[in-house]
Amino acid sequence: MTSVDELVAVVDRLLDPEHGCVWNREQTHASLARYAVEETYELVDAIDGDDTDELREELGDVLYQVVLHAGIAAHEGRFDLDDVADTVREKMQRRHPHVFGDEEAHTVEDVVRVWRAAKAAEKAGRSSVYAGVPRAMPPLERAVKLFERLEERGELHAAVASVTDGSVVEQAGGSDAGDAGATTQQPFGSRVDVAWGAGMLAEVAVVHEQGVDPVASLRAAVALLETAARQAEQALAGQEPEALAGQEPEAQTQQGEEKRASS
Repeated sequence: MTSVDELVAVVDRLLDPEHGCVWNREQTHASLARYAVEETYELVDAIDGDDTDELREELGDVLYQVVLHAGIAAHEGRFDLDDVADTVREKMQRRHPHVFGDEEAHTVEDVVRVWRAAKAAEKAGRSSVYAGVPRAMPPLERAVKLFERLEERGELHAAVASVTDGSVVEQAGGSDAGDAGATTQQPFGSRVDVAWGAGMLAEVAVVHEQGVDPVASLRAAVALLETAARQAEQALAGQEPEALAGQEPEAQTQQGEEKRASS
């Protein structure tokens, strides 16, 4: 028995109607979806941190999600982990005809061309080339994915322009987000400003064409923001025993705000 077989056996036991875990038995693909996303983000953190132990652990957590979803499907009589593995194995073989077939691909660009052609053939039944871009993706990642599809068709500039000038809203006869220049009220007083979003979309398109990875770039900047926040937190905590002793809570809060503002 391999380690993967043993993991499958563990999941089968967790899902067992009589002797399993009550929490696991009540889960569905929908209820577990957020955990798949969370575990993937934790995997990305481990990769960014270049931590071998964390990477191994987080890969295991992602694998557990796959095995658990396959286990639930197996208990429903739909498919099992072997079916999942067979599906992705066949897909990789189809999309690498330069390795498993007679296609020629000697450069990275050749491989991308072959991959896209194979994928297009597989998805020929789709009503749109954009149908495969998940709506649940974070907006920045989804924008980049759409940019790539638009670039393949030579339509990136026109599509982005139609968003920034509002013409796409007029052509569609309105939008769930409202007019391009409108703002809509959100819970807790926040607002959705479509015009601001359109401007950001245009900026992201520009840097994308310049060869900048906007997702990785923003993630790096946010990491620096967290570092700055932690430094300010530590600096404030370091002076609390003496400098903040005996102060009223309001004074402590004000001093903390001033400290953060000057950091």
